[in-house]
Amino acid sequence: MRKHRFTIGLIVVVAVVSIYLLFNLRLFSGAAHDEKSVTLILQTLNVRHDFWQAVNEGAEAAAKEIGAKLNVEGPLSEEDAASQIRLLEEAIVRKPQAIVIAAIKHNRMPAALAKAREAGIKLVIINYSPAMKPAPAVVSSNHTEAGKLAGLTAIEETSGKPIIAVISDFADSLTSEERLAGMKLALDGYPGSMLSPLYAEGSEERAYELSKQLLLSDSPINSIITMNASASQGAARALMEYNRAKSISLIGFDSTSDEVKLLEAGIIRAAIVQKPFNMGYLGVKTALKLIEGSAVEPITYMDSNVITKQNMYTSENQKLLFPFINSK
Repeated sequence: MRKHRFTIGLIVVVAVVSIYLLFNLRLFSGAAHDEKSVTLILQTLNVRHDFWQAVNEGAEAAAKEIGAKLNVEGPLSEEDAASQIRLLEEAIVRKPQAIVIAAIKHNRMPAALAKAREAGIKLVIINYSPAMKPAPAVVSSNHTEAGKLAGLTAIEETSGKPIIAVISDFADSLTSEERLAGMKLALDGYPGSMLSPLYAEGSEERAYELSKQLLLSDSPINSIITMNASASQGAARALMEYNRAKSISLIGFDSTSDEVKLLEAGIIRAAIVQKPFNMGYLGVKTALKLIEGSAVEPITYMDSNVITKQNMYTSENQKLLFPFINSK
């Protein structure tokens, strides 16, 4: 009799444990299955690039809000398209639910992005709008409008008589092409006011040499517009060296810590500042909506701000100039 009761008790215990384990296994599996996974591939993860670090901060904030798993990757150099494509192909093999990528322009990139779609991975492009059909969801600064702002700022800084030298990064940069198009729109009523672009190819030293050549020539320029941080720093060096910062207005893009110091010193007259934190945040938010099956806008554009020494201390502009401090 005792043996019979012991056997029944043992069966009950085993049944209870089995039900408990089965329930928790299903619960755990369900939680893992429901966790949204997003891979963010930046143009670079180099900590010296404040812009992409701010994009990363925004992306992490969006993922944290909803409890999504975010994996962030990127090459060491902004120009290393081959490494970025390799990172993209490796991410496709891992099959996250969505990939958010600030794609570097390269002839192999469209095919690599198409592979992500073929694998059923949701795709969001940030920072520019690529030529793909059907077009992916895009979250980007409005580079044409930003260029227009630069042109209008040059007109204002020169009292309506701009003669502008442009120092760009690369001749095939889509971002710079769009900014140049915006400048031309702003300068439509000022024929001959913008010289042909010069290309520093991402080198501060080359931007310095190009600026020095302009200053030593007979060119009557009264403004220099630089397309990226390294060009701004190189042009600023030349203006300071030749004591021309007061007679030539330097207008730059973005807001690295070095550029902020130059802005505060009055060497850079105005900076056209994007909103990289917002870009990262909205990029991941858009990806999460796509994972959920929700409709999203085909293109989400963000405006840029014109920041000068006079307005750089406003609350809004401090958030743009120091996104890391304000995101804590």
